[in-house]
Amino acid sequence: MSRILVLGGYGGFGARLSRRLAARGHAVLVAGRRGDAAAEYCRSVPGATPVAMNRNGNVAQQLAGLRPDLLIDAAGPFQASGYQVVQACIDTGVPYLDLADGRDFVGGIAGFDAAARAAGVAVISGASSVPALSGAVARSLAADMARVSDVESVISASNRATAGLSVATAILSYVGQPVRLWSGAEWETAYGWQSLRRQAFALRGKTLFTRWVALAEVPDHAIVPAMLPGEPRTVFRAGPEFAFQTIGLWLLSWPVRWRLLSSIAPLAPHMRRLHGLTAGWGGDRSAMAVTVDGWVEGRAVRRRWTLVADRGDGPEIPTMAAELLAEMIVEGRLLSGAGHAATLLALDQFAPLFADRAITTEIVEEPIRSLRQR
Repeated sequence: MSRILVLGGYGGFGARLSRRLAARGHAVLVAGRRGDAAAEYCRSVPGATPVAMNRNGNVAQQLAGLRPDLLIDAAGPFQASGYQVVQACIDTGVPYLDLADGRDFVGGIAGFDAAARAAGVAVISGASSVPALSGAVARSLAADMARVSDVESVISASNRATAGLSVATAILSYVGQPVRLWSGAEWETAYGWQSLRRQAFALRGKTLFTRWVALAEVPDHAIVPAMLPGEPRTVFRAGPEFAFQTIGLWLLSWPVRWRLLSSIAPLAPHMRRLHGLTAGWGGDRSAMAVTVDGWVEGRAVRRRWTLVADRGDGPEIPTMAAELLAEMIVEGRLLSGAGHAATLLALDQFAPLFADRAITTEIVEEPIRSLRQR
């Protein structure tokens, strides 16, 4: 049995991850600023112990006393976060894992590689839907491609999928803000929550539903072009279930883009309350899709991986990469050093976790006339 400390362990995603780790037989230390909330959560989770911990406090001192085998940071938001928890883990010799989806935060984790190696610990960032799962999917689809020209990804969550304040803050932090995109030949500037489009999600040749999505700021925009042959153009979009939510954020993006507002992130508490008023609306279906265009044996092909989660199981998906990587770390199967999670897992490693839930995936391939030219 391993002792795994989950910071933010009773929050939206942290609670799911804590429960999954406890079910695997680990002793889970459920940590957060509110000790009473942690204690309340632990009453319903056998093997979980509450811990009061502030990620902006003296984390190193608490780690020295608790001596966990691994710390997982599920607190967020990571978009404007510092690396104090990472440094505390390195200083105390505790392996570190997080569910970060902040582009700059995940990209900056490599700066701790030398220190992590010297301390003999693994330090991994981005163990979530992006870039861990999205990276595994893109690598699988492109495995035999001589060159990849385009990678387009999209996530759309059910309106009933609960998300905490940190998730709302993370999303609003990049609405209307500049987003650097690799075009396949050079870096270009787009803007968060713009580039609207209608996305269809289909399985077995049948379109199940369509939703509006818009440009999200994620680590994939920096990681994927460097990870795949041909340095492909990379775009990632996201959107909630209802069109009025996506288009509402699109409208709010313009005052930020025009610099009439510096950010709408301070509106996050109000957005959470508004979402609460509609939380019972809509369905329980979430989806994700990754499309890769490339050359295979002289043929231009398009491959698309689609995931559809029913019965409200969509919010489990962001925790699955962390569950898999946690096992690898506590079993000593990951070398010491610091980096992102986009290249650490294979797509087939997720299959048993999908099978335990109402989650269906499919890969389809179709010929295309030609690849986009640079």
